[in-house]
Amino acid sequence: MAATQFVVNGLLVGALFAGVAVGFALIWGVVDIINLAHGEMVMLGGYTSYWMLTLVTGNAEGSPLLFLATIPVAIAVLFGIGYALQRTLVSRVIGTDIFLTLLVTFGASIAIQQLAIQAWSANPRSIQVSFADPSVNLAGIVVPKMKLVAFAGALVLTALMYVFLQKTRTGRAIRAVSQNPEAAALVGIDVEHTRAVTFGVSSAIAGGIGAFIAVILNIQPQMGLIYTLKSFIIVVFGGVGSIPGALIGGLLLGSVEELVAGFISSQWTLAVSFSLLIVLLILKPRGLFGQGAEQ
Repeated sequence: MAATQFVVNGLLVGALFAGVAVGFALIWGVVDIINLAHGEMVMLGGYTSYWMLTLVTGNAEGSPLLFLATIPVAIAVLFGIGYALQRTLVSRVIGTDIFLTLLVTFGASIAIQQLAIQAWSANPRSIQVSFADPSVNLAGIVVPKMKLVAFAGALVLTALMYVFLQKTRTGRAIRAVSQNPEAAALVGIDVEHTRAVTFGVSSAIAGGIGAFIAVILNIQPQMGLIYTLKSFIIVVFGGVGSIPGALIGGLLLGSVEELVAGFISSQWTLAVSFSLLIVLLILKPRGLFGQGAEQ
């Protein structure tokens, strides 16, 4: 029963990891850079929701509906930040040496961290959402209601991302730029604008997930690195360019980490995750679902 409880907890948290990783994969696939500042978008999304709720209620507490009303705000704010970041900074190093792009995005992550510390201090914060009954018991498995809400929200955001890429004109433009930016430009697509929109959309979904993270975990300015690392593991694990792969990879990573934390120690979670990634890359270098960029 204990193992089942750990797996359920892992799936609930893994959906959040997957949502963050989807945005990370989008930038990697379209803009062709590894965005080391992606985790900071998660952090800023959490703080946006936190401060919006504080503005309305006087503290970071409220009903589930009031909290959910802050999600579109976090998404909109982070879209603007991501778009501006690409236009003003990242666009200057696209197509240059990969080491330079890593330095630029790493520098952006450190700058955002330090600005957040100066603005809000390094003290951990969280959003408190009130339920009459905070958890449900399903066949002996205790599931916090807020984790269920966060799980559902992460799946909805991931699904919306997939539909956006597949069904909208902007989504098709993003996929065209991902596959062949020169050909996309020849048919009239504004490649730089599309890349900036991609950055904005990636940051928006990370911000929305960050808001959900704020209700089940503490948020603080230096939390971004761990989510960037987990996103990297998930994207490589699931296959670069595959949104379904990122979703399944996130659920698997969450389950593995909860089992390791429950039966061994939480200090071993990253070590085990990276070890599994190395084994997978040896056995299946393209990841589980890395069959092409079209997904």
